[in-house]
Amino acid sequence: MQKGLQLVCGAALLGALAAAASAQDIKPDRAIKYRQGILQAQGWNMAPMAAMVKGEKPYNKDEFLLRATWLSELAVMPWEGFIPGSDTGAPTKAKPEIWKEPAKFKQLQEALESNTLKLVAAAKIGTLDAVKGPFGDVGKACSNCHDDFRAK
Repeated sequence: MQKGLQLVCGAALLGALAAAASAQDIKPDRAIKYRQGILQAQGWNMAPMAAMVKGEKPYNKDEFLLRATWLSELAVMPWEGFIPGSDTGAPTKAKPEIWKEPAKFKQLQEALESNTLKLVAAAKIGTLDAVKGPFGDVGKACSNCHDDFRAK
């Protein structure tokens, strides 16, 4: 029985090591494409909400909540795609400052994540007035990061 447990533990350890090794083998071009896809999906969800906030599209509380929720889920995802060496390997607008100023980059990530959670909470109220301020805060979080870490 104890030998069987040792085999199971050994297999689990090998699996964990293989997973760690494969995570380290991610090519820069794949990391760039991954994060760009997530960032594009964020923009895809921001656009209809922006149109509602600006009065260019009728406010729909259900659609707004759905898009705010998806945006919040997406907000935590692109950061793992900023691996070392992914400043090159495919076309990217990521500035080298991302890797030179990781604490500041992390702070801006956390601001976006926090503000999207607040936007979801406001969207649950169900009124346009409730979402305007939090939506503006999300937009500022995006702009702050783009200003410092994205090439024009």
